[in-house]
Amino acid sequence: MVGRARELQAQRRIEQGLAEMVGLVRGVIADGRVSEDEAHRLSEWARENPEIATRYPANLLSRRLERIFMDGRVDGPERKRLAAMLEQLAENPTGLGGGYPLATDLPTTEPPPEVSFEGQTFVFGGEMAYGPLHACEREVIERGGVAERTVNRRTDYVVIGSLAANDWGQLSFGGLIDSVVLYRSRGVPVAVITEDHWTAALT
Repeated sequence: MVGRARELQAQRRIEQGLAEMVGLVRGVIADGRVSEDEAHRLSEWARENPEIATRYPANLLSRRLERIFMDGRVDGPERKRLAAMLEQLAENPTGLGGGYPLATDLPTTEPPPEVSFEGQTFVFGGEMAYGPLHACEREVIERGGVAERTVNRRTDYVVIGSLAANDWGQLSFGGLIDSVVLYRSRGVPVAVITEDHWTAALT
């Protein structure tokens, strides 16, 4: 009985924390932009609330902020991408779909394959919560892999960004999956994996 009460209290704390985060996000994005000070405030909130920052969808925001501040600053393009993410979160507090499918709804390979990097070729599709495309590609290259922009016979993995959302409605993104289907029909074993599965392999 005591254990159940503690679980309920913990769940309430998490729900309250997520509600606080959504309120903060809506305040930041109210004017449609994100200043460097506002980005720092969000980053401070994530550090001060680790229990909440590890829960979906706060974990996606926390991960993006970590990548942004790795160099100690946030530039214009980073603020623009962060603003787009915050707008989605403000509109849809329970997730980042915005009415479109998330990566977990897309045609991924089941069961998810083991991910290795050495000598393997990766293609990224959709918006990545981990950070901008070049940062994701750098992680692959540093581990001995190859990063390319289009699917071909060399492709081993297609990684679908956690923020696939609006991109999935675009022909260019849908075309990426069409290419996977085409090469699979030709006997090329291209695996489609989620960003979360790819990120787990990094550690």
